[in-house]
Amino acid sequence: MARDGARAAWPRLALGLALTPGAAWTTNALFSGAAVSSALGSALSFGGAALLPIVGLSLAATCQALLAGTLCVAAASAAVLLALAYAHASPSTTLLLVDTALVALAWALGTTIGRRVQHASHLLPACVVAASADLVSVLSPEGPSHAIAGSDQALSVLATWFPVPGAHALAPALGVGDLLFMALIFGVARTQALPYLRTVCLCILGTVLAGFAAAALGTAIPALLPIAACVLVGLPAARQLRASERRAARWSMLIAGSLALATIVRNFWARP
Repeated sequence: MARDGARAAWPRLALGLALTPGAAWTTNALFSGAAVSSALGSALSFGGAALLPIVGLSLAATCQALLAGTLCVAAASAAVLLALAYAHASPSTTLLLVDTALVALAWALGTTIGRRVQHASHLLPACVVAASADLVSVLSPEGPSHAIAGSDQALSVLATWFPVPGAHALAPALGVGDLLFMALIFGVARTQALPYLRTVCLCILGTVLAGFAAAALGTAIPALLPIAACVLVGLPAARQLRASERRAARWSMLIAGSLALATIVRNFWARP
């Protein structure tokens, strides 16, 4: 039975991992020189770079029977693909390598961790801590996300990319941290019997809100903040902490939230 389940899951896993790079390559081949307005091209590019990886991850995360046997292979393959992309491959090749590698890595690591979460309410402290860490990382000059966002070379291998229809250009969207955390959420949703389609839609909604905020403010936005907020609001089970875990969860959230608040205050006072 387990072997039959694994065999049936392979096509779904292949589709999930190939969806983003396949759509990106097709779009690049067919529409790179098309007559498309800049606004429409940017919207389509963001939609492709943000929506497709989430849909692909959500499909791959349903293939639980394959995780144990392919974890190391997927992680190692992703590392090789990123190394090849970093070695100055052509833009179209880099697009395929990076998108494939990041989705595969997020599936292998994030979903595996999510499957080991013992209760749905563990998402509450996980979301608060992850969102706070992402906020600190983006706003702090010494933060990893801040450094990556300011480096085209780092961004080229640590974020999903999608062609901009109507222009010979590629645009980044989701970073590897965003993908890993959403894969973790999908792993929790599968093992804890949370409404899966709703969970996927909540992650998409959070990503869209982050995109709109980034476009409106003209600056990098910590995507995990709206993603975590949407997940917590939309999944009541994620907020129902068990009595034995409330003390530890509250302390972890308090510490993470305090660090995020201190970073916001520091940035406000540092403005000229």
